[in-house]
Amino acid sequence: MIPNPHDHTTIGDFFVCVGAQKAGTTWLAKVLAGHPDLFLTPVKEIHYFDHLRGLSQHLSGRKRRSRYRKHFQRLLTQWGRFPELRAQVSWYRRYMQSPIDDRWYRSLFENRLGRRFAGEATPEYAVIGEEGFRQLRRLAPSVRIIYIMRNPVARAWSQALHHCRAERIDAARLREPELLALVDEPRFQALGDYGRTIADLDACFAPEQVKLLFYEDIHADRLAALEEVTGFIGARFEARYFPGHGRLFNRSQDVPAPEAVLAGLRERFRPLLQTVGDRVGRVPEAWERELAE
Repeated sequence: MIPNPHDHTTIGDFFVCVGAQKAGTTWLAKVLAGHPDLFLTPVKEIHYFDHLRGLSQHLSGRKRRSRYRKHFQRLLTQWGRFPELRAQVSWYRRYMQSPIDDRWYRSLFENRLGRRFAGEATPEYAVIGEEGFRQLRRLAPSVRIIYIMRNPVARAWSQALHHCRAERIDAARLREPELLALVDEPRFQALGDYGRTIADLDACFAPEQVKLLFYEDIHADRLAALEEVTGFIGARFEARYFPGHGRLFNRSQDVPAPEAVLAGLRERFRPLLQTVGDRVGRVPEAWERELAE
């Protein structure tokens, strides 16, 4: 049902993409944002629940002020988007408020600019555990959860390259021991632990509230995937709502992984064939080719 604007205790008609990182969440959020029924937060990744767990600093005052300034820079320079960006000003003002608590999070989805459903996409939610997901459920009891899984070896390498780009590191210049140390970091391992995330989701949400998707399936037929996602959310589907579905976003450096790194990743992620296959009923052929003994 359409949320009651006077009910400030829970969030209705709500969906969250909880990851996985480097599995196409940016593409999904940007494409869904053009749908006339869907409101996606202007800042794609809100990071509320990982912030509460002390897992990230994405909601620090410095980072929020930086995003606020960038919005007004776009407002003053991207004239073709002026009506869209001007409509987001009140949202950014709520985003800048304090304290950062449940009321703050709920407020980000109150004014939906005339759209029925609201959502956000934060890949780091994959590691918030049962406690984090239970808090999400308390705030939005009927939330719809989307979790995208990608060939775990390719995803982990893409994550490593993304980290290098963010830290202004030339991945091509790193030696194999440095690359192995990077992909062995506990944070990197946790973000790719699909089995743990699925178990946490299953412990906290009803089966009909969770949609598990494969990156490989999505990009084999993007419109079919978007029809599945919008149907899961409860929104209408028409191909004309997604004119930009052929674009890709947030690409990493184009650096091939050394064989030693690939071998280590294959060994680590091989058990996921069984874990994910048992839960979903199948895994993509690309996974089987990558992770076969």
